[in-house]
Amino acid sequence: MKALCIADIHGDREAVDRVSSSLMGKDFDYVFLLGDFSRGFKDPTRNNRDILYALEAFNGLRVKAIPGNCDQRASIDLFAARGANLHETVLELAGHALIGLGGSNPTPFDTPFELSEEEIYDHLSKMFTAMAGKRTILLTHFPPKDTLCDELPGGVHVGSESLRKIIEEHGPEIVLCSHIHESGGRQDKIGQTQIVNVGRLSDGRAIVLDIGEKAAVSPYTG
Repeated sequence: MKALCIADIHGDREAVDRVSSSLMGKDFDYVFLLGDFSRGFKDPTRNNRDILYALEAFNGLRVKAIPGNCDQRASIDLFAARGANLHETVLELAGHALIGLGGSNPTPFDTPFELSEEEIYDHLSKMFTAMAGKRTILLTHFPPKDTLCDELPGGVHVGSESLRKIIEEHGPEIVLCSHIHESGGRQDKIGQTQIVNVGRLSDGRAIVLDIGEKAAVSPYTG
């Protein structure tokens, strides 16, 4: 099973079209969209249009999506209506359980889809407990705290403490996240868990998730 993971589209429809066109003839099964579909976060109508554009751009491929912190909470309904929702959901593929959680830990910007650290821990704990004994991959919009994937200029770390705790407790094989543009493309480890910041699509960043006997990630080169 091979999937393309993209994130932080932020209204760049040309970038969506480019990556969609580049997938023609390639052996991908899924596209995972990891949130933040619009340039801003104060126009719900525009957000809906940007989400629908992305969901419908990848002809012939199955699309699953989670919201980013800049997406409206109603985005989950749009995903669900098209069979694409991965937020607070588990997708079992190729012997792995893919666990999805969108939004983000609190930010200074009062964006529409922020979760408290307690909510993050509770949501993820329930899903991981339900998948106990299975090989897991976690897809979130936001990164864990104190890694190369959540670092702002100047060395400030703004990721989620609860997400880090969940990783330490449950040890998923891979965590795919984004949200912090400045750390796009970076990778790190928490224990044996590989952490990957997918990065902003308009920066030319995307990640291939390949699940065979083992799960592996690599940069998408088009």
